[in-house]
Amino acid sequence: MMMIGMGLLSLNAMAQDLEKKNLYYGNRAFENQDYDDAIAYYQEAVNASPLSFKPNYNMANAYFSKKDFQTAADLYGSIVDLAPTAYDRSKVYYNLGNAQLLNQKLDEAIDAYKSALKLNPKDEDARYNLAYALSMKEQQKQRQQEQNKNQNENQNQNEENQEENENPNDENQDGNENQNDENDKQQGDEQENGDESDKNQDDKDGQQSSGSGAPRISKEQAKRILESALKSEKDTRKKMEKNKIVGTGTAQKKDW
Repeated sequence: MMMIGMGLLSLNAMAQDLEKKNLYYGNRAFENQDYDDAIAYYQEAVNASPLSFKPNYNMANAYFSKKDFQTAADLYGSIVDLAPTAYDRSKVYYNLGNAQLLNQKLDEAIDAYKSALKLNPKDEDARYNLAYALSMKEQQKQRQQEQNKNQNENQNQNEENQEENENPNDENQDGNENQNDENDKQQGDEQENGDESDKNQDDKDGQQSSGSGAPRISKEQAKRILESALKSEKDTRKKMEKNKIVGTGTAQKKDW
């Protein structure tokens, strides 16, 4: 029994040494921005100690730094329970939020930032990024509503145009027939009916303008309105981007 116990202790010691060594080299590679080598060293450290928080966390940061945000998000999500303290868990959630934000997964990013703030209410970076993600979510919602509105308006316009094509205006047809009759009559005896011709002309003009209703917006006008709305939205987004702090979208690497 004594020999078995000593053997286990020896194996544990070897695993810890292997973890520390690979963690050290991984951190050096990370600082040199050699993220592929860093990931390889961190993976060796994880193989030696699968439940160790440090190499798992730094490996997720390395994937984030090489802009593999999906893999980083998957790793962050899998190591929350490995974090030894509430502060460490808050940083995992914060980095998870950044990865999801850059993946355009706003709901997941918002949830992650909220979790980070529950664990560390003083994290101003998480608070700012949560507000930023919420504003992006609101803009996304407004864009969707505008698109739905435009689609409905276009559909209604198409239906109206189709109706008009299928059912020509009978009043205009009658007006055209009357106009032809009046022109024939005027040509037959122009001097005798000069005054009557002027009256008929006035009546004809009145028929063409009556019953027209409110003017419809043209396709060109609709296009200009839409372009103006899109420009306003782009200007708003540019202002938000300009005011972003440095902490947004940056994984926090912990030194060990």
